[in-house]
Amino acid sequence: MLNRILLTNDDGFDAPGIHVLEQIARQIAKEIWIVAPALDRSGVANAISVREPLRMVQKEQTKFAVYGTPADCVALALGHVMRDTLPDLILSGVNQGSNIGVEVILSGTVGAATTGMLSGIPSIALSQCFTDGNDIPWQTALTHGPLLISTLLNKGWPNDVCLNINFPDVTADNVKGVKVTRQGLAPFDRFLITETADPRGENYYWLRTVNSETAQPEGSDSQAIKHGFISITPINVERTAHNIHIDLKKDQ
Repeated sequence: MLNRILLTNDDGFDAPGIHVLEQIARQIAKEIWIVAPALDRSGVANAISVREPLRMVQKEQTKFAVYGTPADCVALALGHVMRDTLPDLILSGVNQGSNIGVEVILSGTVGAATTGMLSGIPSIALSQCFTDGNDIPWQTALTHGPLLISTLLNKGWPNDVCLNINFPDVTADNVKGVKVTRQGLAPFDRFLITETADPRGENYYWLRTVNSETAQPEGSDSQAIKHGFISITPINVERTAHNIHIDLKKDQ
C-alpha cells in the first residue's frame, strides 16, 4: 500500500468523478490528499497561471480547492501544500467523459497528469466514458480502478511517461478486458460557437468541440473503448511528426 496519493481533476472540487477517485485511492494508499480546481476547468490542457495570482481554500485537513487550472493544482500541491511529504502517485479524474484522440491534447485531466510527470511523480489520468449524462457508469471505474492501478504500479513505467486510462461506457461486469493502446486518430471536426446576449445586451460566446466519425485504426484508444475494453495509453511530451521531420531534412 502506498503512503500517500494526490488527487486532482478538471471537472471541479465537487464533481462526482473525484469522489469516485477518492474511493479508488483509499483502497491503495494510507493518506489521500486532494488539491483540485474550485470550478470546472475542462479543456485547459496544461495551462498554468503565470500572469495572475492563485487563491486556495482549505476545505479539510488534506483537501484544498484552488481557483486555477488542474496544472496549477499539481504545481501548488508539489511546491507548497505537500512539499515536505510528496505523494507517491498522482491520480487525475475520474473525468466525466472520455479523453481519447484529440481530446488528449485539450484535456485538463490529462494536463494535470502530464504536469505530475514533468515533476517526476508517477501520474495517471482516468476518464469514464458515457453516452447518457443521466446514467454515467461510475461503478465501472470504481470496480476496476483499484486493481488496475495496483497492477500498473507493480509493473512500473518510465519517469518521462504518464498513463491515460479510459473506462468504457458499459457496466462493470460487461468490461471485456484491458488493452494497452495508442492515441487514436483525432475525432475532432470543428469548434461550435454559440453567441448569446447578456442582460446588458452585450454578446458572449460558448465554445464546444464537434467530433467526427473518423474510423479508428487497430490498437487505438477509441477502438478499444468502442468494443468495451479499458484503454491504457502511455503518453509523453514528444510531439515530433517523425515522418515529416525526415522528409523536411532531405531539403537541407
